Amino acid sequence: MLTLEEQAAFVEEAPEIFLPIPGGGGKMGHTHIRLAAASEDVLTGALRTARKLRIVRMQRQAEKTPCGGAQRNNR
Repeated sequence: MLTLEEQAAFVEEAPEIFLPIPGGGGKMGHTHIRLAAASEDVLTGALRTARKLRIVRMQRQAEKTPCGGAQRNNR
């Protein structure tokens, strides 16, 4: 997931490829990509960036969770 700032950077750098999603979709990390306009390198770079950021966020969340990220189901 990209932050609003990260999304804005992609849109600013390549507005012919990346478009903000109207109606607040960007708040959830969503960005529209015109696949026909994107080269393989641009698309790969964007996906790697999003994946890397997701991994970092997951690691941070795991550090905050007791037992090294394992969650218990007490139902």
